[in-house]
Amino acid sequence: MSEFQFITSDYPLKEVENPYIQLLSINEAIKKGVVLPDMLTDDEDLDRDEKILMNVESEEQLDEIEIKRDLYYDVANVEAYSEKPHVVELRWRYSDVRAEQLIEYIADHLKTAEEVEIWKVWVDEQTEPNVQSIKLDELTIDALRFLGEVGFERPQCLRVTKSTN
Repeated sequence: MSEFQFITSDYPLKEVENPYIQLLSINEAIKKGVVLPDMLTDDEDLDRDEKILMNVESEEQLDEIEIKRDLYYDVANVEAYSEKPHVVELRWRYSDVRAEQLIEYIADHLKTAEEVEIWKVWVDEQTEPNVQSIKLDELTIDALRFLGEVGFERPQCLRVTKSTN
């Protein structure tokens, strides 16, 4: 079983790329001094100029927020919980700094949408979810901490709605 985090909305959600991931070709990696396995450097059938290698300065940078429409897990894992038509997968490792970035993303999205759902589920195991609702002006990193908790009790959803001014 695997954990799956996703965001749903009635309006299309923007994708977010990890800004630290750089794709390199074999030739570019060699120029940068990256040590490559012999199987890459010795394979004459590989295009040495094709950008096929993922590079980051530190392993920690692999955990930055990525938000993708292309889901790793089957969409049935979304449809079991949310009826909203637009979905993106949230790929990251929780940290307070990244949670603040997620809050900014949600606030930006709620400029056009009325509400957004942030889900943490267990793949292929549909059980009754714990759904909580919160207004955007009440949204803090503490409200998002469930996304970083290890272990799984039951599916969780945080529904965030526009703040009323």
